[in-house]
Amino acid sequence: MILINFHYLYMEVLNIKTGQYEDARISLLQKNELTKSEKKRFDFEWEQELIHNVYKQTLFNDDSILGLMSVLIYEAERRVEIKLLELARENRGKTKLYDRVAGNLITFACQLSFKSGFDGFVSLIPKTELISHYIEKYHFRPVGKHLVLEGSSSDALITEYIKINLNESKEEKKGTT
Repeated sequence: MILINFHYLYMEVLNIKTGQYEDARISLLQKNELTKSEKKRFDFEWEQELIHNVYKQTLFNDDSILGLMSVLIYEAERRVEIKLLELARENRGKTKLYDRVAGNLITFACQLSFKSGFDGFVSLIPKTELISHYIEKYHFRPVGKHLVLEGSSSDALITEYIKINLNESKEEKKGTT
């Protein structure tokens, strides 16, 4: 298993209630971070996923987990697979507290792919009800039972979601979800 640990990507999530963007980060999940209260906010058994690379997204000023993603890195196939991606219950659906969480996690997988030398190749096997969502919102394309991103489509997500210039105006980011 390749372990790529970087969490310096500067991302933002949109606070739906205030309409303001808030600074967020992605880092490796540690087993001790899955407290009883955190586990109640997720449906999947994330402790079982810790044999893989599991990343969490949190706000810079708050350690509560907004979303989780388990990834597998297939060197021989030159791809990163999103094995499991889940948002905390309060960040799902029409009543969610924060937007852009899933996009940030998917973008992070694209970055892992580029950093691994895989040209942004990312795949996932989605639940049937999410296929059109992944295709429409994140520009995945179907390949067999997988949905994939690669090259320019991964680059486009990175451009949309990662804040490269730390002084970039937050007003320029509005309208991007």
